[in-house]
Amino acid sequence: MQLAFQKVFQACKNGEKIPFFVESDDRKAQLEGILSYDNSHFNLLKLNGILKGSITLICDISGEEYEKTLNEPLEFYLSDGFVNLDNEHFEDVVECENSSINFKEILHGELEMIRCDYHTKDD
Repeated sequence: MQLAFQKVFQACKNGEKIPFFVESDDRKAQLEGILSYDNSHFNLLKLNGILKGSITLICDISGEEYEKTLNEPLEFYLSDGFVNLDNEHFEDVVECENSSINFKEILHGELEMIRCDYHTKDD
């Protein structure tokens, strides 16, 4: 699912909240939530969502695969391309390429960040 950044930005700036839902290719993980405008960040969209479902991970102790249940709240900002933030007001920002919000890519990125952490089956 992709949306044009400027079109969504304008709708959100006018007070709308844009819902979204996307599934991973294996349909085990889902990202859903809303996009909105935050007055304190004049050129960014705010994403509030939840990452649900499950992910297959490898235990860093035993090397065995296991399923981890996901129920992770997410909150960060989206920018239309490169954004230059000063260090004093840094927020989590995902830069959208080609003036397009690609929810599949965002979901994939969140799942990869989880995979890169240290994991044990007993967590």
